[in-house]
Amino acid sequence: MQVSNLVRMANQITDFFAAYPKEEALDGIAKHIHASWEPRMRNALKAHIDSGGAGLQPLCIEAMTQYYRGPKIPNARRVHPTRSAAPKGGEPSFADGGGDG
Repeated sequence: MQVSNLVRMANQITDFFAAYPKEEALDGIAKHIHASWEPRMRNALKAHIDSGGAGLQPLCIEAMTQYYRGPKIPNARRVHPTRSAAPKGGEPSFADGGGDG
């Protein structure tokens, strides 16, 4: 796919999310591109941003730069799929009458 088409589509997505508060817009742009674009398209967009991002709106560049840096929190503990996360023999602790309190 041509870079000009990627820029056009990324800017359309950015235009949609521009009305949102900035943090929501940044998150929405990145999530939409991640969920809707195939890896080759995302990789081509990254290469274009790395080479200056000509034609992309600043909000899109900011959103995707954060996206390409990776998650803001460390990876969660990975659980082996065949092992139970619950301890053996553990009983649930409920207050009298049920509930969590």
